[in-house]
Amino acid sequence: MSKYIKQVVCVVAGILLAPITHASDKLSITWLETDNKPFFLDKSEQYPFGGLCNNITDQLIEAMPNFKHRKSLLPPKRLSKYLDEGHLACYACMIHRDKKTNRATYSIPTTVYPPFSVLSTKEKALKIKQKHGNPVSLISLLTDANFMYGQNDARKFGSKLDTIAKNTKLYESAALSGTGSHANQALLSQLEHGYIDYTIDYPYVADYYNQQNQQNIQKLTIVNPAQNVVFGAIGCSTNAPNNYAEKVLAEINEALKSKVLPSERYQQSQRVWLEQSFPEFSTYYQRYILDPLKETAIDEITTPADHP
Repeated sequence: MSKYIKQVVCVVAGILLAPITHASDKLSITWLETDNKPFFLDKSEQYPFGGLCNNITDQLIEAMPNFKHRKSLLPPKRLSKYLDEGHLACYACMIHRDKKTNRATYSIPTTVYPPFSVLSTKEKALKIKQKHGNPVSLISLLTDANFMYGQNDARKFGSKLDTIAKNTKLYESAALSGTGSHANQALLSQLEHGYIDYTIDYPYVADYYNQQNQQNIQKLTIVNPAQNVVFGAIGCSTNAPNNYAEKVLAEINEALKSKVLPSERYQQSQRVWLEQSFPEFSTYYQRYILDPLKETAIDEITTPADHP
């Protein structure tokens, strides 16, 4: 083969292989999901958006075609381990933190959840209110050995509540439920049947359980400590190599700002779950999620360029 023909063959081969090489260089995201209802649900006529966290994952996949995407269903505890091990993965259903943790680095806030509540049966809720007030003093309740506290052992509530719970001696003897299939529903079933007296979770978790099981799990407002709304976020593995979390979250944040968070489809996917127990959701979403996006856009317009 002549030198000229060899050069032509190499050029043609390079052209043909270029798209393949480029495709293989795409960053990948494994989107972690659980079967923990109502956070993740199969889409259906009753739940066209799926669960609370399905839609944001789907919209980000649509908005980021330059990434390879796949989904992986894991139990909550194994999901945490997967992030800890530094896999190229993100989870769309985390509590927002301003600073990254050893497990996850966080996106901008994605939604607004109502404050956590004490969940209990009608009979036990009455006794809790009589002894610990209404709203309930959580610190007082957590130190009362007459009431059995239950929690999924991988459940997190944010730094303030986690610290209070773990610093309470009663926590050591709490009924820590496993985190296998349908962990939230299994825990509320234990509550319904008297194995535990109360747990802590979002009020809409009780709403879903009541609707599905024709029950009347009560939602008690918490004071001491005073509760604020909770912000959701995307979390990506801090331990992933080559600054993976920072690189991926730069793209995720851009997609959130420009496409996902302003979309009516996403906002409706949140309203259907949150407004029953959190009628102020739309007001809070506008104030804490959408309004900061406008401020960012104004800052970008008014900030002087670094070059002529």
